[in-house]
Amino acid sequence: MSERDESNKRLNTGDLEEHARSLDEPITSVRSPVTFRMLIESIKDYAIFMLDSSGVVATWNEGAKRIKGYTAVEIIGKHFSHFFPREDVLSGKCEFQLAVAARDGRFEDEGWRVRKDGSRFWANAILTALYDGSGQLVGFAKVTRDLTERRKAEQERLEAQRERFELEKLHEANRMKDHFLATISHELRTPLNAIVGWAELMKDGEDPSITERALDTILRNAKAQITIVDDLLDMSRIVTGKMRLELRTVDLTATVRDAMEVVRPAADARDVRLRMEKSDAPALLVGDAVRLQQLSWNLLSNAVKFSHAGGEVSVSLQRADSSMVLSVSDRGHGIEAGFLPHVFEPFRQAEVGTTRQVGGVGLGLAIVKYIAELHGGAVSVASQGLGKGATFRVRIPIRDGISAQGTAPKGGEATPARERGEPSKSLQGIRVLVVDDEADARELLHVLFRARGAAVQTAASAEEARQAVAAFGPDIIICDIGMPREDGYQFLRSLRELPVDRGGAIPAIALTAYAYEKDMERAREAGFNEHLAKPANHVDLLRAIHDLLDVPRVRTRPS
Repeated sequence: MSERDESNKRLNTGDLEEHARSLDEPITSVRSPVTFRMLIESIKDYAIFMLDSSGVVATWNEGAKRIKGYTAVEIIGKHFSHFFPREDVLSGKCEFQLAVAARDGRFEDEGWRVRKDGSRFWANAILTALYDGSGQLVGFAKVTRDLTERRKAEQERLEAQRERFELEKLHEANRMKDHFLATISHELRTPLNAIVGWAELMKDGEDPSITERALDTILRNAKAQITIVDDLLDMSRIVTGKMRLELRTVDLTATVRDAMEVVRPAADARDVRLRMEKSDAPALLVGDAVRLQQLSWNLLSNAVKFSHAGGEVSVSLQRADSSMVLSVSDRGHGIEAGFLPHVFEPFRQAEVGTTRQVGGVGLGLAIVKYIAELHGGAVSVASQGLGKGATFRVRIPIRDGISAQGTAPKGGEATPARERGEPSKSLQGIRVLVVDDEADARELLHVLFRARGAAVQTAASAEEARQAVAAFGPDIIICDIGMPREDGYQFLRSLRELPVDRGGAIPAIALTAYAYEKDMERAREAGFNEHLAKPANHVDLLRAIHDLLDVPRVRTRPS
């Protein structure tokens, strides 16, 4: 038994006032009960009063009157639940406090209490059990302090802290936004500068020998811009949860090797050697071949970008339990320890400002992380510090019982569809209708298709396109989406309402700058057979045309 319990047992019930607590400890002996009573009654900053064993108020001091608003005549003889909010009374909080104090000798808490006028105040309350000489519970002493002002000050302090935190977050978000916009502007304008500059030189025609060099530069920089736009679209898909996988059997070894070949020209330009540890056997798993190639390409590009001239990027692919682990290591710039936790965050870059040594918008590794996680895998990075290179590892689980070695099941594909052989360039005898409100876009496709033997008709609007369908009788339609007055969706819906013998079943490809998944879905719903995002690779466009023209259909031509 504790010392407090022993002291309480010795208390005399004849003078209940003598059992009042001061602030925190029970008073175990008082020389003059009258003097003590006067002391208690004179204290105005604390409500000090007694309860009988059932919680009924037995005494009342001046502090209790000031804090709670009741006079002694009004409250003595009433239950102390009068001081609690209704929800606390209904939940049994009063009985709970009495029970705990009776069991443990003391109960303390902070919470809302109610004054006589119904207003609430924040209180600290200490309830102490009082026992007679035989250890029987005879009542409780209660001390209550009004902490409303202190709580208000604390709340104001916390609110001020929260506001400062939110303001700092806002400043950081604005800083990152400004940095991102500046980076995007730089990364887009730099290739545009090369494109415009070389195009102007070609137009001037002063030096015909530069044509091939100019075309190579324009094409390379245009592809760099496409990569940036694709990364931005992918990040938007990630943020909105719209990125989806097209699962099939993939040979990860072949996928990584293909990605290495894509990156090799950039590596050669920087005098960086690409080396893959010998791995002749297929590494088969179920995944999205295009996304896994994108993941590999991003890791390799990042390693090449941060390698020194004359450096090496090594790649390995190994089986680890029920997963394949892809490792990409370089001996380049390395990563500071403090930045390692932020490597895979979108738009985060170790270098910022105009003195950056390496370009990019800071999305590639974030996309790698998401693609890996979408496959049920994970990514990690390790670096010994600046100047000591870095190693990225991606773990992708092998699903559906596919062995890491062996042959792909029948019908499975191990490489992306885009890697299939180039289709025939000939469109001889094919009638193509091009619908686009942009004259430059119409002219480009007109030249492309005519050079391959096709008969080409162009239309600048949906209305012109309908007239061309009736008069020209196309075998296939290449149609933009964003057009004034009537867009591509509306045009195709109206076309699909026609009978087959009037063109209602003509295959159609949406060639558009609207490249989100929802745009693809809308195109399918409108009746398009295929959706390609601008700027479309000519190989992909020709392949789509050939694929669609292999589909049996009824075709009519005007007499």
